[in-house]
Amino acid sequence: MDFTEQNKESSLTFQRLEFLGDSILNLVIATRLYKNFPQANEGLLSQMRSILVSRKLLAKIARQIRFHSVVLTTDLKQNNFPGIREKILADTFEALIAAIYFDRGFKASERFLLKCFRSHFDPKKLFRFDPNPKSVLQEYAQKQFQQLPVYRVKRNRNGSFTAWVRVKTGRPSKGVGRTKQDAEIKAAAQLAKKLKIRRKKRLPV
Repeated sequence: MDFTEQNKESSLTFQRLEFLGDSILNLVIATRLYKNFPQANEGLLSQMRSILVSRKLLAKIARQIRFHSVVLTTDLKQNNFPGIREKILADTFEALIAAIYFDRGFKASERFLLKCFRSHFDPKKLFRFDPNPKSVLQEYAQKQFQQLPVYRVKRNRNGSFTAWVRVKTGRPSKGVGRTKQDAEIKAAAQLAKKLKIRRKKRLPV
């Protein structure tokens, strides 16, 4: 398959492949997370999936399999801008997934993806790609106790949310926010501060 965008017709074909590849990617990743983390709730599963299918990680994987060496663009100037180059790699990787699906079927595309993402399903590595307080706390809990933090959330009368989070049997920390997610992030930040957990730098791409 030629991964050079040459005209409107080929561009449309590429975008359609990208759309299908993205759908296959999300299905495979979501299924694997569901099986690998039976105790994780919907919010945590969604968070992990969003990290795994992010442009940053897709571009990283594309480089790891040397896919970037066969990706061409009609505008060579685009290669000089990291953000644009990263998007091109991620989009083309998704198109590749669809191409494998059409050529060899779903099982082949699934095997390809699971092989590419194999090392990234490790929570200790995964959460470093998204170093917000919840991810930092999750990485700490996985490393220290082989458990996930436990969250409890309630809606307040004024429409805000209060969240509590604890690790193992420790005392919970509280956070209040306008949304459930915001409250959980603030609670995680409080507990991370209490436990003196240092935020790590992002993994290089």
